[in-house]
Amino acid sequence: MLKVWAGWVVSVVTALCVLLAAPVVADPAPVSLVEAPKQVHRSASGAVRQVVPDVPVPVPGGRAADPAAAAAAHAASIEQLFGPGVDADLVVQRIAERGTGATVRMAQRAAGVPIYGADVALALSQDGALLSATGALAEATKGSYPAGGLTPPPAAVTAAVARTAELSAAPPESVRVSAQSASWYDPDLSGSGGPGQVAVPAFRFDTASGSGLWRVFVAAAPEPAVLGAWQTAENLTRVVCDAAETGDQFELDVPCGGHGSYPVVLVEDGRSVPPTTEAGQVYDWIGDTEVFYQRYTQLGSLTDFIGIDAGDGRGRALRATVRVCETSCPYANAYWSDGRGFVIGSDAMGLDVVAHELTHGVTDKSNGLDYVNESGAINESMSDIFGEFTALTTGTDHPLALRWKIGATTALGVIRDMKSPRSTKSPQPDYYRGPGWAPTNYDDSRPVPDHGGVHTNSGVGNKLAYLLTDGDTFNGTTVRGLGIPKVAALYWTVQTELYPSADYPALASTLITACAEDAADGLAGLTAGDCAQVRNAIRAVRIPLLADHV
Repeated sequence: MLKVWAGWVVSVVTALCVLLAAPVVADPAPVSLVEAPKQVHRSASGAVRQVVPDVPVPVPGGRAADPAAAAAAHAASIEQLFGPGVDADLVVQRIAERGTGATVRMAQRAAGVPIYGADVALALSQDGALLSATGALAEATKGSYPAGGLTPPPAAVTAAVARTAELSAAPPESVRVSAQSASWYDPDLSGSGGPGQVAVPAFRFDTASGSGLWRVFVAAAPEPAVLGAWQTAENLTRVVCDAAETGDQFELDVPCGGHGSYPVVLVEDGRSVPPTTEAGQVYDWIGDTEVFYQRYTQLGSLTDFIGIDAGDGRGRALRATVRVCETSCPYANAYWSDGRGFVIGSDAMGLDVVAHELTHGVTDKSNGLDYVNESGAINESMSDIFGEFTALTTGTDHPLALRWKIGATTALGVIRDMKSPRSTKSPQPDYYRGPGWAPTNYDDSRPVPDHGGVHTNSGVGNKLAYLLTDGDTFNGTTVRGLGIPKVAALYWTVQTELYPSADYPALASTLITACAEDAADGLAGLTAGDCAQVRNAIRAVRIPLLADHV
């Protein structure tokens, strides 16, 4: 045995001498993401949802002038990995700053028409090198739009209105169409999902029925069948209107300040009512939310991002209508609409509620998480997270007993408890598919309660955020808390990288890659040790990662 070891040592030393004597040749940098060593993460159906190279992939062809040019240079590799064989193009949709780098969202178009839910977020370093790609693209298309047929015909409009009326149990004449456009539709790229996916020509309709907002897809075919339908989520410039609990919901079709809206009672730097009134409180809380996003994320101006121009000469503004009566009076709810702005009833008055609803607008613009099934639960959780972070960072007194309790200061009382999701009157699951998990099989032909548990299954994401922020031991795993500044920065990066149909495994995998990217940038002081805590928190709430395929 001693002789064998001695011989082995001599052999190793000899080999090392030969290696040291030979010239060292560095491995050539990969020409593209396709050729690079990488991890390819897939959804349960086997579709590519995330690609993470072992080392950053330089911009093909050399350094790019800006993030958009760098993303365009990487696009061919992204198409080959995420959507091979599809005759489509990727176009830059949005650029978000991330430390010294950027996240560039690219949307897929076929024949110049967008494919709903088909986009990929490219995380780039300062020099344009690709750190990760997260998203979903169509893998097949079938059919084509008729010549000159990008405008929805009357029959398609009628079908969309009829389906909205059916789902909302309202007469068709009460349904209003707020937007319509041509859009390829693939169920696998929406939160509703479905087997055997292919993108087909369709028309997208955004409709409203009562206080509900809906998204409906109708086939661009001689027989305009409904392909899918679901209810959607419901520089600082503020404009606030007061409905005075008059109950005329049709005036809510007009954003505050627009022609025919409820009376404007507050504008930026033009306070005409006391801050103690509901209008005054909402005005201040909108400002608190703006301050949070500017201080703790790289969004910049919330007004510029989600503000609405109502044609009143004030330009883009964060517009709100208070003391609304819709299904009840006082109205015990609040919602955000891209066309209406923020709407709130008296019983839902609270800073965390206001920030929650404004964050729905941010999520819609950032990644468009569909408000159904797991993607809808993540959408709700993101609003709870940023809403609670806003309430905890305003500098005002926030009793420890109310920490992580959503709605605690409203007339409704505690709606959700992020620290203890199982403890409220409507218990939520506190780990993935644990007790209280709601069915997530909502689709147009099989409606299930709460659009597939969006307000129930959000408890998993909420518990995860609590663990990351404050730290705790849960399900046998101990997590060291990172604090609000780090977790807010991390979740903002995740917001810029998720995609419409993302599920909890996609959220978990994106948290891991986003943390690595933020730590490399030194964003908010995040470190590799912090990223280990991200993995611990994910393990604690038992969210699986996207499947690994090298």
